[in-house]
Amino acid sequence: MSTHPLRDAVAAIASPLADALGIALWGIEILAGGRTVVRVYVDAKPGAPGTGSEPEAAPAEDAAADALPPEGAGPEGVTIDQCARLSRQLGLALDVEDVIRDAYVLEVSSPGLERPFFEADQMAPYAGRTIELTLALPHPEWPGRRKFRGDIVRVEGDTLTFLPDAAPRPDEAPTPLTVAWDDVKKAHLVHIFPDTTRPQPGGKTGQRKKAQPKKPARGGAPHDDTTD
Repeated sequence: MSTHPLRDAVAAIASPLADALGIALWGIEILAGGRTVVRVYVDAKPGAPGTGSEPEAAPAEDAAADALPPEGAGPEGVTIDQCARLSRQLGLALDVEDVIRDAYVLEVSSPGLERPFFEADQMAPYAGRTIELTLALPHPEWPGRRKFRGDIVRVEGDTLTFLPDAAPRPDEAPTPLTVAWDDVKKAHLVHIFPDTTRPQPGGKTGQRKKAQPKKPARGGAPHDDTTD
């Protein structure tokens, strides 16, 4: 997966700020268009029993407001409060450092159930789970095809092996496919919802419900450096 200069610059500032709040930077997406969108994903620190422990010291300008533990913290991941705090601190830091000179929108949220992956080693704990990925170029064993869905088999260094849900030809069985992470354009986890359409006790049939995505915390009004 290719690097992006702006992404690296934002990560250099966001990572220590997230660490000070007791959470970890998961990844950053940059969406260019009429107005640049910077999406920052944060998650609970690896191995942490929860996110309710008291965070480390925050930057001086927000020390009074952010010294208290976040409300509603739990083992499920980051909280809205933590995302809002990081959004505020990061927005100020980006403006002070003049990292993004044009108008932009900052979004801070958790990766969610179908989390995107930004590094190969992020996928290792999800071995056996289903992913969707897009390659930068068609795979040589699959002429003209770049998009795949399959189960993660293993991750070794910067190499990913997964079992596609289909084979190049109808008369063949799917076989594991190995790709270099540098050849992956984007990848994300696929959440498989349990089948709730079977009859439940009492003669009622469950209904399949689709999880509603959480709204990301935004850094207030869009930052527009062009008006300074």
